[in-house]
Amino acid sequence: MGSLNAEYNELIAAGEDLRKVNTPYGWSGPAAAAASTKGNQLIDGLEEWAAEIAAARRAAGDVADAITGLLNGVHEAEELARVHHFVIGDDGAIIDQGPPPDVPPEQQEAVANERRAISAELAERVGQVLRTAEDIDNDFCVVLDRILSGHTIDAGANDNQSTSLAAAGNAGAAMGSLSIPAPPPPDATAAQNAAWWATLSGAQRTTLANDRPELVGPRDGVSSVHRDIANRHLLDKEQSTWATKRANILQGIEAAEKGIIDPTDASRLREELALVDSKIAALDSLENRLNQAPDTPEDQKYYLLDISASDDGRVIVAHGNPDTADNVATFVPGTGSNLNNFESNLDRADDMHRAAVRADDGVSHSVIAWMDYDAPNTIPEAGLASYAEDAREPIDRFQDGLRESHEGEPSHNTIIGHSYGSTAVGFAARDEHLAVDDFIAVGSPGVGVDEVSQLHMSPDRVWAISAENDPVSGVVADTGRYGTSPSDPAFGANKIHSSPGSSWPLGAAHSQYWDRQNPALWDMGKVIAGQRPG
Repeated sequence: MGSLNAEYNELIAAGEDLRKVNTPYGWSGPAAAAASTKGNQLIDGLEEWAAEIAAARRAAGDVADAITGLLNGVHEAEELARVHHFVIGDDGAIIDQGPPPDVPPEQQEAVANERRAISAELAERVGQVLRTAEDIDNDFCVVLDRILSGHTIDAGANDNQSTSLAAAGNAGAAMGSLSIPAPPPPDATAAQNAAWWATLSGAQRTTLANDRPELVGPRDGVSSVHRDIANRHLLDKEQSTWATKRANILQGIEAAEKGIIDPTDASRLREELALVDSKIAALDSLENRLNQAPDTPEDQKYYLLDISASDDGRVIVAHGNPDTADNVATFVPGTGSNLNNFESNLDRADDMHRAAVRADDGVSHSVIAWMDYDAPNTIPEAGLASYAEDAREPIDRFQDGLRESHEGEPSHNTIIGHSYGSTAVGFAARDEHLAVDDFIAVGSPGVGVDEVSQLHMSPDRVWAISAENDPVSGVVADTGRYGTSPSDPAFGANKIHSSPGSSWPLGAAHSQYWDRQNPALWDMGKVIAGQRPG
């Protein structure tokens, strides 16, 4: 690279000198014309040379940068194999050296399933490294072919009186840039996303987050820092989109009032305007909440992990970086949760973060407000299991993504479901092997099973919190609509004590688990911190 840079700089200087002496002032006639023609040919040749050198040095630089990402992908695959007692052969084959010898008989099937999943992930990572390497090689060959065949720029089409070698070099540099490996499809697993992300360089990751945020922002398994960068761009786009919608509606109202369109449309348009205004207010409130001082510590910052204002709106906000935190908790709220009321749920995540810090201020914590599923909007809708069924895959994929993107030693992960949110989490834990260590069901109407043993979790890591005056975890849960109440001793979960809560108005206790005088809040903090209450 150093020799290419030196060559390029000398060339630029020589080209400008040649342009100055191409046709001396006052010289005319056949000799002058011949000299000018020859000079222009030399300048054209130098322009092509400048473009070719610029393309070569740009491509070489991009290759060097891309290889750093490729080596990182290799390192991550090898480390994953080492930690789980696998070996990656020279031919890319995944060799399982066997599970630990002391696996209890009752856990052997679960361990075997886990090892199959790890083997599949290692195969995906090896495959992604090879695909990325091939992509780098192909792109570099394209640039070299252009240079060798003289197809970087057409210097003869330039006006030598106004075109400089620097401009030719810029054109060549643009042609020498390498593409960034394409991401997996939108429905890819978190492991597939992480395998792709691991092979990208830091510069490539930043470029994608800023220039193609839609490819990064919603992708589980990608680093939280870059998802935050991308989603803040997407938040800006959402604000612009909804501001445009508002302007169009106002124009429609004005046209209806003037009789340009059907006057009866005015009432409908005003209803639409109210909905749009509430969406804009929520987006603006989210932006204000995310704006923190640049020097805010990493474990206190907010990270925007997803944003969509379509339909009821979905949003994920982490308090603290989940990729570096020792303890990571995901809070799944229940009926009525959406973008418009994200503030109250983020407040609860903040309260649990505070409780975790109080339980252990010697380590870092991240608590995530996860509003990324279609929650029921009304009490009657909360009687439908379809919302929980549809939430299983997003919950499972997000938890897998937290494991994939985490740096260093694995974090202690907790998932907290409130009300119908606990039902959604329960359905996921019943049908999937959630990548969590602890599950807390708060004010739960049921989690889809009758016994804690029916969840794919260690029974002693499942917790239930029920306030005496909470009709959801009391009257509703006792109907058995979603299985045995988690607070019923027959269910078999650990119980976390709660204040009884207000008896009036009816249902007030259902939202009082995060009151600071309620011991339930502080015990949730202990579980998040990897401790046992009591």
